[in-house]
Amino acid sequence: MDFSIEELKRMQSMNIMDLKREELISAEEIVIDTERCVESRIQSYMEQTGNPFAQNVGEYILQLGFMEGTNDTIDDRMILLTKRKTQITV
Repeated sequence: MDFSIEELKRMQSMNIMDLKREELISAEEIVIDTERCVESRIQSYMEQTGNPFAQNVGEYILQLGFMEGTNDTIDDRMILLTKRKTQITV
């Protein structure tokens, strides 16, 4: 499944309240073969999700986003989030 840049931008900018749970895949159903090259893994993820920016996680809809211009990894951001939620100063 190939997405145009316009379609990806539209999906990325969707309001989470406009997403329909029945149209989103459950995170538990996504399978990524880590033995494949990065391009193949991305293609597989796109094909499985239909919307790479949103998925069902338990009883919630998870909307994904990406920050431009940062060198932080997802691990860095998760640590920062955890510190903020537990009120530990950075």
